Amino acid sequence: MPNKNTTLLLLYLLVSLINLWAGYSHNAYANTIAFYSKPLLMPILALWFYFQTKNYPSSFRQLILFALFFSWGGDTLLMFVESKGEHFFLFGLVSFLLTHVLYTTAFFKTVSWKNGFLWKNKWIIIPFLIFFLAFQNYLLPDVEKAMQIPVAVYSSVIIIMVLAALNWNTFVGKKAFQIVFLGALLFMFSDSIIALNKFKSTIPHAHIWIMSLYLMGQYLIVRGGIEMMQE
Repeated sequence: MPNKNTTLLLLYLLVSLINLWAGYSHNAYANTIAFYSKPLLMPILALWFYFQTKNYPSSFRQLILFALFFSWGGDTLLMFVESKGEHFFLFGLVSFLLTHVLYTTAFFKTVSWKNGFLWKNKWIIIPFLIFFLAFQNYLLPDVEKAMQIPVAVYSSVIIIMVLAALNWNTFVGKKAFQIVFLGALLFMFSDSIIALNKFKSTIPHAHIWIMSLYLMGQYLIVRGGIEMMQE
């Protein structure tokens, strides 16, 4: 018999696959499945993290749980953009912004800026800065003026979150660092596709790309956090 943690992880995988299939199918029945499966994803992942780390109480653990809560909020709010209006996109953006702030805080709380990898290797920030500036230069001309500042702020915060994950390099176990950093990158790529699909041009099968990267990214961040706590 699988234990509780294995059951929750398998459930996360199952619901993820159901949501991806429903988003790909594009019919009324599948859309209903997608609508009801999406809000289940982050609570399941949060429960898995909660039980995996219940013997390791810390502020890092609390920050990750709060980040997953606001991720759930973002998932849920973005579901209502088409039916309730564009202001729900802004609400979802704020919820995910808080998610990234919480992840960033958790990562820097584990390894501070001045004690971490980035302080000793400041040059590594340059390619991330180039990517950020190039992406903003490409994206923002097509974003309505009222949304340009929120989008730019959001993009800045997620780049900082990725750098905070990179800051773990050589200061926590190699496996924990690699998993968390990859998860942060996938989360960033997922958000980038959302922005391109919304503000530039429609991307074929965007839901599959966005949700696949997002779900794997969230899992890896959480899994890497567990790895670090149990070292």
